[in-house]
Order: sequence, then C-alpha cells, then structure tokens
Amino acid sequence: MQANNILSAGRFGAYLKKHLVDNYRFYLMSIVVVTGLLLLLLIFVGITDTHFSHYGDLVPFYLIGLYVSGLIFTSMSFNELGNKPHGIDYLLLPASHLEKFLTTLLITTIGFLLVYHLAFFLAAKVLDTIIGIRTGAHMENDLTRHFNSDEWKWSYIVWFIAQSVFFLGAIYFHKYSLIKTAFFFIVFVLALYLIHAVFAQIFFHKYMDDWRTHIPFVGVNIELEQQKHYTVMVSGNIYHNHVMLMLPEKVRDVLLFMVKYMVAPILWTVAYFRLRDKEI
Repeated sequence: MQANNILSAGRFGAYLKKHLVDNYRFYLMSIVVVTGLLLLLLIFVGITDTHFSHYGDLVPFYLIGLYVSGLIFTSMSFNELGNKPHGIDYLLLPASHLEKFLTTLLITTIGFLLVYHLAFFLAAKVLDTIIGIRTGAHMENDLTRHFNSDEWKWSYIVWFIAQSVFFLGAIYFHKYSLIKTAFFFIVFVLALYLIHAVFAQIFFHKYMDDWRTHIPFVGVNIELEQQKHYTVMVSGNIYHNHVMLMLPEKVRDVLLFMVKYMVAPILWTVAYFRLRDKEI
C-alpha cells in the first residue's frame, strides 16, 4: 500500500477542515459550556471566599476542571459510530482511518488543552477582578513555583494516560462511553491490585501481618527477622520491626519510564487499530 493511501498531508488537512465545519456547533457549545462553568465556579468562590491571595490557590479547581471536562469531552469522540447511517457516512468518507484518527486525537488533546487553558485564564482574570474590587488587592502570580514541581508534571502525565483510556473507550463503547469506560477501568485496576496481593501472599505470606500491606508494582511491607528496630507507616498504621521491600532501582526506573512515555501512546495505538477494524 502506498504511503499516501495511509496519510496524505493535503487530504488530512481537507478532512480536518471538513470535520471542524461539520461539528463547529458542537465544539462552540462545548467551549461556551466549559468557559461558563469555570466562570460560575470561580465567581462563586470569589463572592463567598476572599482568602484567595495567590493564583496557586486556584490549582485544585484547575485540575478538577481539566480532568472532568477533558475526559467527558474525550468520551464523546466517535459518537457517529453509534448511529448506523452516520457511522456508514463516517467510514465511507474519502480519508484514511489514520487521518480520521489523528483528527479526533488532535482535537481531544491539543485542541482541548488550548481551549481549556484560555477558558481558565479568562475565568481566573474575572475572579481576580472581583477580589480586587472587594478587597483592593489583586492575586499574586506564584504559578512558576507550581510549574517547576514534579507534581505539576505528573498531573499532565496522568491526564494524558486517562485521556488515552477514555479515548480507547470511546471507540469500544458508543453509548454511555464515559460510564462504561470508568467502570471497566476501575475493574481493571482492582484486578491488578488483587493479582498483586495474591502473588505477595504467595511469596511473602510468612512475613506479612496483613494482605493489604503492599503497594502494587512498588513494594511489600515485610517483618524483619533481625532484632533491629524499624518503624514504617502503611495506610495510617504504624508497624514496628518492618521494612518496605522495594523493587530494584533499575526496575523502578524502567517502569516509571514506561508509565511516563509509553502507556498513552500504546493505548492510542490500540485505539487506532480498533478503529481501523471497525464495522457498522
């Protein structure tokens, strides 16, 4: 198969333009809803509480909005596949599956992030104006401290992983995609935890006080046979003469690298092949 049958810059640009024109009402409505909800939330906060003196105080609201609105928006991808006439039209459009896939992926990642940041910036400025009118002082910009932290970077890494999960779910489930994807994701995580718990019990049951004293794929809390005194906090409880048996550092680094840079691309790749095999 020729490369331009899979991805052609001209055809991709034409399809992206057509997609935006066909769905501009939905995207405009989504922008208005997200911006409106953020404005209402922060205006309500500004009216009821004047203790916000730094932009960093808004980070929790920012992250909640980022995850909630982003995952809802992603879960609405490929809605046309849930309707047979629309699904047939979608699959028969003169564009490759990769071009259709990339269009939706770009809109639900880069496109969404651009719009969300602009919407939150607008809402934050409105809140700053309200606080300035009420107190005579504006909020201090301390966001550099947050931008340079590992927690801030991980909030985006986790968001992209969550987005890839719900993006894949949007292809598998055309109705109630958000609920179904969340349900199966929770089941998957619980299954991983239970599998890890079983193996932890098989290998370390003689040294474990409780089957819950482990962190999946990180370590297991075991009781030392030596007469040395250790104290470790696990799930809010203090255990004496115990130590956390961790994975080797090199293994942890490999797993961390995979989580950071491979989980989301792998799930996007699976989503692409699922879309390519899709039938109505």
